[in-house]
Amino acid sequence: MKTFELRNRRYLGSKRAVLPVIAQVVSALPTAPKTAADIFAGTGVVGQSLARAGLAVTVNDLLSSNTTVYRAFFGAEPVRGERLAELVHEINTVAIDVLAPNYFSTTFRDTYYSEPNARLIGHYRERIEQWHAAGTLNERERAVLIASLLYGMDKAAATVGHYDAYREGAASEARLVFGLPELESFDVPHTVTRQDANQLVRERHWDLVYMDPPYNSRQYGDLYHVLDNVTDWQQGPVQFKARKMDRRHLKSDYCTTAAVPAFTDLIDAVDTSTIIMSYNDTGARGNSRSAARLSDTDILTVLERRGRVDVVDVPHREFTTGKSGIGDIVERLFVCHVETPPFDPSTGSERRKLKERKGRSERAGSATPASVQVEAAEAAPVTVRSPLNYTGNKKRLVADIMPLLPPPGAGHDRFVDVFSGSMTVGMNAGYDRVAFNDVQVDVVGLGRLFGQVPYPEIIAEVEAIIDRYGLSDSQRHGYDAYGANSSNGLGRVNKDAYLRLRTDFNRMDSADRDRPYYFFTLVVFGFNNQIRYNRSGEFNMPVGKRDFNSRVRKNLFDTVTRMHQLQAELWTLDFRDVFGKLATTDLVYCDPPYLLGTAPYNEQNAWTVDDETDLLDGLAGFAARGGVFGLSNVLTHKGSEHDQLSNWATEHGFVVHTLDYSYANSSYQRKDRNASTEVLITNWTP
Repeated sequence: MKTFELRNRRYLGSKRAVLPVIAQVVSALPTAPKTAADIFAGTGVVGQSLARAGLAVTVNDLLSSNTTVYRAFFGAEPVRGERLAELVHEINTVAIDVLAPNYFSTTFRDTYYSEPNARLIGHYRERIEQWHAAGTLNERERAVLIASLLYGMDKAAATVGHYDAYREGAASEARLVFGLPELESFDVPHTVTRQDANQLVRERHWDLVYMDPPYNSRQYGDLYHVLDNVTDWQQGPVQFKARKMDRRHLKSDYCTTAAVPAFTDLIDAVDTSTIIMSYNDTGARGNSRSAARLSDTDILTVLERRGRVDVVDVPHREFTTGKSGIGDIVERLFVCHVETPPFDPSTGSERRKLKERKGRSERAGSATPASVQVEAAEAAPVTVRSPLNYTGNKKRLVADIMPLLPPPGAGHDRFVDVFSGSMTVGMNAGYDRVAFNDVQVDVVGLGRLFGQVPYPEIIAEVEAIIDRYGLSDSQRHGYDAYGANSSNGLGRVNKDAYLRLRTDFNRMDSADRDRPYYFFTLVVFGFNNQIRYNRSGEFNMPVGKRDFNSRVRKNLFDTVTRMHQLQAELWTLDFRDVFGKLATTDLVYCDPPYLLGTAPYNEQNAWTVDDETDLLDGLAGFAARGGVFGLSNVLTHKGSEHDQLSNWATEHGFVVHTLDYSYANSSYQRKDRNASTEVLITNWTP
């Protein structure tokens, strides 16, 4: 069985070459440290070196692939080497040609890896989860096998050492062979964390802190996205030619113009006796992406506020993609012998200024990853966008609507979305129990599909339909392959295939198992992802400009994830019948077709004055029973007044909340800036 060491990885800025100098610096300290932290650990080799010297080490990084590797090498749980060797042998000897396609093979085939090797990678990852779920592996053994997979992938990837791009046609056809890590025993326990470094240093003390922050604009989250994708195994959507996941939550200030305030905050907060920092001041050398974000002057100015600083130069050839043109440069170790405690934010004027700068940075969207994640969740509760693009859907308003309605637990345990449509409000309402109702059977069928079938299975079915009909796949091939561009779109390319698909769908039996997949594919390739039927009940939306692109896949992934989390009920009732199923503990939300509107779903008089009257009477009756509701509608539209609605709200004493949004720019409207006044009417006051 082949083996590998922790250092056997291709990694941007690896510190293998400077380990001897770091060891000399540590050994020369007047007081031998007992605890240490490697807070931007990367490959983890510095942390390993400190651990071998007998220190208790905290190894930290934001990338899940890195921290999983650390758990394999630094974990305390026992590892059954012979058992793991048997499992890896199974993978190394399985016949690839009998393996079924999987998420990894359909996503990454013929990019960084050949199709057979991509299929093997996906199979190995699936087997790891199966073994772990069956109790065959403990947590550390699971991490060991994921490390086995990652190191095997890294050795064979058709890249220049990271995954910002792949070399066209260079994927090796030689079969991947996986090994096991060379594990070692340590006398003291170690800790693995996955945290924003600026937050981590506020939580504990170490005798020594080593820091090796990013030097330039290359975001590590983007450079190693494939390895993180395999590690997390969420099987989510990817985008761009490089097949990247959404990595915005991993963006680091140290790669931006906010590097100086981020570094100042880090040094102000760290609680330690010694700081050792690696950095290369590339200045203006090389291309703009390679230019350092911190200058030597910046570093010295900040460090000297905490204590005396020594600088050690280490001749070192930097990692390069071959284009930066920097050549041999000097790696610098800045050694700060800390003399002052961390700055007290209640008294340190410089800290207050820093926090003000940081606050401005966060409002501009460039905060450190951890703060972005937390604050974004609090400020923007709408986290799920449906792949169904209903005209008038409340994706921009749900954050304004929900605070005007009772929260979960305030006497209400089920959210009932009576006209659910795209399901946007129900998914983002914050309730665990949600009833989605819509008279459109195919739409409700998609709700069931999203709530019952895993995302990769949906993707596989939709991609099979795309291949069967010869529809475009710009996610994989780009616009150029079809002689098109983003501006003109793909309507011309897809029109004939789309019409064949639409015809076949309209002939399908309502109970056909494939109907939801065909319907979703039609919506994806249809005009503006919208839904419309003719008088005969046939889907008749024309072809659109887009296809199954990264945006739609991301929205689908988020929707499927949320629907699997909910206790969802799917109804296909006339709204009048819904009122007979309601309890006063239900929170009822209605977003009916608007009498004053002309959206596609309200064509052919689908919603009449009688319908409006019945709905208003039903809501008034529910309120009289002690129920609580919210009703979305418009009071004015293009100069017309909805007197019936206004008079009804006044008669019953309901509260009318005006919402700051207009549908003036919707595709079915003329561009009229005063098109409508959107309101939410409730019988509950916040």
